[in-house]
Amino acid sequence: MKPENPCKRIVLAGNDGCRILFCEECNVAELEVGALSLRLDMQAFGTLAELLQEGAARIAMFNAIKERNDAMMSGVGNVH
Repeated sequence: MKPENPCKRIVLAGNDGCRILFCEECNVAELEVGALSLRLDMQAFGTLAELLQEGAARIAMFNAIKERNDAMMSGVGNVH
């Protein structure tokens, strides 16, 4: 951020303990998670957003496969 210009940040999104701010003057997104604050240029912010979306999709896929396998295995256990 530019020290000579006080930033006028706007809140883009937020919930308990997390929020995303944007400074148009600096063209910087700021991700706050608890006490951690990460300032990113727009390219890095876009890359991080894509990475998080990919990770969330893979976790959802992993959990769906695990649930399906657990259900199959519990059915197999009842065979005599």
